[in-house]
Order: sequence, then structure tokens, then C-alpha cells
Amino acid sequence: MQLRKTDAVVIYRADFGESDLLVTLYTPDLGKVKGIAKGAKRSKRRFVNNLQPFSYIRVLFAEGRGGLIRVDEADMIQPFFRISDDISKVLYGSYFLEMVKEMTGEKEANPPLFELVVTFLTLLNDAPPREEYPRVFELRFLDLLGYRPRVTECSICNEQLPWADGAWFSFRHGGAVCQGCHINAQGAVAISGETLQAMEQALMMDLAGVEGIRFSPQVLAEGREILPRFVQHQLGKGLKSLRVMEEVQGD
Repeated sequence: MQLRKTDAVVIYRADFGESDLLVTLYTPDLGKVKGIAKGAKRSKRRFVNNLQPFSYIRVLFAEGRGGLIRVDEADMIQPFFRISDDISKVLYGSYFLEMVKEMTGEKEANPPLFELVVTFLTLLNDAPPREEYPRVFELRFLDLLGYRPRVTECSICNEQLPWADGAWFSFRHGGAVCQGCHINAQGAVAISGETLQAMEQALMMDLAGVEGIRFSPQVLAEGREILPRFVQHQLGKGLKSLRVMEEVQGD
């Protein structure tokens, strides 16, 4: 059985029997893969506790049975250990990982998505947590999966949106709709031109500039109402990490 190497982010792990671990990894060249690490709970030489969620690792693996890979070794590239020091960082990071786990297909490579995940975990690890981070991640993640929300033209009539007049956001139509069309977009919610402009900025900006981005309280409030709902609309179900985040931050 041929052994291969790949970089990966650990997005999920679970105990399997007395000594094994089941892991879900996101990789740049294989996409999402599930695997089993034999003896991982006992081996200090091959794994050294490197299979914790959030860990950025390099794995030695082989194709296994039933679609699982067999993880033989895991070397740490970046542990992102400072994420666990702050509850907001843990909540944001868990939300990012659950989105990847639930919304990506198995063995569908998407290198820019891997880069997005590593970028935002690095940001959470190195910088103070801010609400701008999940909002930008949601937008970029949706874009990379083909669900980019339309924010410059009406999602119904395709006319340019006059941001100064505000608009409505339709989850069913996949983006903003103009004042004239919103009557045909049942369930749409009002959105300001400022928020639409901020969303376009987040979609177009270089990822290197994310740490410096700042949104107004109105943009954060509207983004908090709209973007998580849009993510879950595309998924077709709720996300446990989002529910926990809303409960904790609502206290």
C-alpha cells in the first residue's frame, strides 16, 4: 500500500475503540477526507497528540477501505494553541470547522478553501477576536463553494442596485433585491447600502488585509442577522456551533 503525504487541518476527531481515533481532515489536494489513526491514543512517537481539532499538520497516509484513509503519522506544522485561550476564538474557530465539515464534499479538492481556513485559524491564533472575522469568512467561504451572494445587482431583475437607497436580502434568490422587486421576494429582510458595500469589500479584498478590516455597528448587526442564515439556507439545516455561539454571546 503506497504511502503519501499531504498538509491538513484537523476539523473533527472522535475516539474509536480503546486506542484508535477517527479523524476528518481538510487538505489542499484531496479536499475533505475521513481517516482512522490506529493506536493514536497510545503512540507518542507517531502522533504526539497532533490530531486535535484546529491543528495544522502534515500527515503520512495510505488509501484504506470503505473510503477511509489510514493515517500513519502526523507532524505538527502549526498547533494554533492560543485559540483555546479565549472563548470567542474557540466559538469562531468551531464555527469555521463545522462549516467545512458540513458543507464540503468528500475528496473534492479546493486549494483556495484550504488557504482560507489556514488564514483564518492563523488570524484567530495571533490576533484578538473580532466579529468581522466570521462575517468575512462566511462570505469568502460561500463564494468558494459557488454560493456568492449578489450584492451589486438585483438578484431578480439584474439591474444595478442603488446602494444609497438600501435594498432587501432574499435568501431564496441568493442575494440583494431592489426596492421594486422585493415584493416578489417573500421572506427578504431589509439591508442598508452600507452593509452591501461592506460585503462587496469583504468579497474582493486581499486576505492579507482581513486583520485590519473594521465594520460599523450597523454593518455588524445586519451581517449577524443575514449571513449565518444564508449559510444555513444553503446547507439546508442549522449548525450546532452557531447555536452555541449565539447562546454564549447572548448572555
